Amino acid sequence: MMGNKIKIFLADDHKMFRESLEILLSQEDDIEVAGQADDGIEAELFCLQKKADILLLDISMPRKSGLDVCKNLKYSCPELKVIFLTMHKNEEMLAEAFNNGAKGYVLKENAFEELITAVRKVMDGKIYISSVLAPVMLNGFLENEKSNKELSGREREVLKLLAEGFSNKEIADFLMISVKTVETHRANIMRKHNFKNVTELVLYAARNHIIEI
Repeated sequence: MMGNKIKIFLADDHKMFRESLEILLSQEDDIEVAGQADDGIEAELFCLQKKADILLLDISMPRKSGLDVCKNLKYSCPELKVIFLTMHKNEEMLAEAFNNGAKGYVLKENAFEELITAVRKVMDGKIYISSVLAPVMLNGFLENEKSNKELSGREREVLKLLAEGFSNKEIADFLMISVKTVETHRANIMRKHNFKNVTELVLYAARNHIIEI
């Protein structure tokens, strides 16, 4: 965290919505709104200066989509945490958001009830999915879950760290094992449950209380 407060940048092309969110966030003693943007390029340029801890980002943005912004910042600003604020409720969009590096996904219709909780959970290293969406997404994933294939204790440790966004190298350092061993565990986890991507892994971890959402 930068300084004593969580620094947040707001990116949405609806000015009144942005300003309402700024009022909401500014009421919290531990949160500071560092700036606003109404298009994707401006949001990305600001975040490249590393002046924010969290980017609250709409998916549908002028000039550059929120998904593209998130994907670029995933590599150029790995410490920045992106929370999407969106009207999109479909599973495909949720999956793409997390594949592109998002740490949170909040529906606009629930933003004023959930946003503060989402910000604090994401800053604490957790994944946050809007409460309305979580059961729908998890139920869809569970249709493909193979419950008879249990994970070992070490695989559960690796799964938890992967779901929380740590890299193979970071996991290896934390668990004091080699990167190759982490890669083997990761491959076994993906194979045992037929995960196609990291989003499915995160949803499995949430459903089985390996991580909190």
